[in-house]
Amino acid sequence: MKVATVALVVQGNPIEEQPALMDVISDDREINLLETYSRSGEQDLLRAVYEFRERQSAEENEFGQYVEDLLSQPFLNSEIQEHGVQWLRSKIRIEQFQRSETEAARIIADYAMKILTENPEKRDFFLAGPNTMVRIRIFSQHKANAA
Repeated sequence: MKVATVALVVQGNPIEEQPALMDVISDDREINLLETYSRSGEQDLLRAVYEFRERQSAEENEFGQYVEDLLSQPFLNSEIQEHGVQWLRSKIRIEQFQRSETEAARIIADYAMKILTENPEKRDFFLAGPNTMVRIRIFSQHKANAA
């Protein structure tokens, strides 16, 4: 069984006060960034994640613009045109999947926040269902640097 991970970035220290959910991260690359920044003592954990997202979005937009420009050429080879259309369809499916994943992660995060409120010492735990298991990781961001 593959175990997915959902990271919750909370404001403040859940042991000392009521935590406030700042963001929910379910992308493995973004969770690795959180972990790296947390280990290094970085105060603004989300900055790296948001910068990573901006770079990814810019790269995807640039490539999407290239494909769109290519498809608008009047004498385009039909094989190239078909590959471009397939890429666009694939991109749409990926975006739909990402929206579903984000929604699921948000629901899981709401439940995990209830558990964290009841037991603030929990920092890394699992939620399990009949066919799935999700690892919950809690990262604290200090109020002084929270945006």
